[in-house]
Amino acid sequence: MMRMKIYYFSGTGNSYVVAKDIANKLKADLIPIAEVINIDKIYINADSIGIIFPSYLAPLAGIPLIVEQFIRKIINIKSIHIFAVCTCGGYECVNALPSLKKLEQVIRSCGGKLSADYSTRLPMNNLDYDHIPIPINRNHETIINRSKIKVDNICYRIKKKKGTKYKVVKILFNLVMTPLYKLMQQPVTNDLKKKAKEPLDTQLKYYELIPLTDKSILVNEKCNGCGICKKVCPVNNIIIVNSKPEFQHRCQMCFACDEWCPSSAIQHWSRSESVKYHHPDVTISDIL
Repeated sequence: MMRMKIYYFSGTGNSYVVAKDIANKLKADLIPIAEVINIDKIYINADSIGIIFPSYLAPLAGIPLIVEQFIRKIINIKSIHIFAVCTCGGYECVNALPSLKKLEQVIRSCGGKLSADYSTRLPMNNLDYDHIPIPINRNHETIINRSKIKVDNICYRIKKKKGTKYKVVKILFNLVMTPLYKLMQQPVTNDLKKKAKEPLDTQLKYYELIPLTDKSILVNEKCNGCGICKKVCPVNNIIIVNSKPEFQHRCQMCFACDEWCPSSAIQHWSRSESVKYHHPDVTISDIL
């Protein structure tokens, strides 16, 4: 019997819910990437793995740094069947496609092969729908219900060993969009430099800037030093000093500290003040 493991990264629960659903339906082990990321060399005792992750800044990179680090640590990647599911808050063709393409490139550079890739839309965890130029459905209940149907179809395709749907169309779309993504890269990078409090002429790249953007995370007077932010951070980026959180510049931009703070004392720079969202089926105990 084929043994399968599902690895996921999630801060506000979208990717966790998808990963958990897939693991249950496929009778696979469910493992948070944060649980294994500190291992120097990862040997995966499974025939097949699924990687479930959120799309991050698709024009620049698409995949969270922790996911790329995880892939590069797998020492038997050549012998494993790999599939992936990307969750995103905007249009899948714009956000998920370039993210999955980047994931495929990383896996291939390590000698592995991404055998199938899928995506599903869930509510945007910073609720910033206004920046999307084409009108998009904002009803969370509708979005979540559609995602459940999509995940059912994904599981069916995985069971039947069916590959990626519309593969040629997706490749062509990526080719058409590549020039636009390149145009977007510099403005996005410049904004990251500001959030990282680095000069605009710095030579730091995307993956070097993201961890430093915690310099722009704000902590207000509501903080009571409870330490929940430290506990939910998947990369141990927070320590408590004098009953206040201090960020250690290893940020993954997952919003967990902001979202799960019981006092609403933390504001991530990518969220408007008082904006909160986590998947309604997820509790803080799931994240912990």
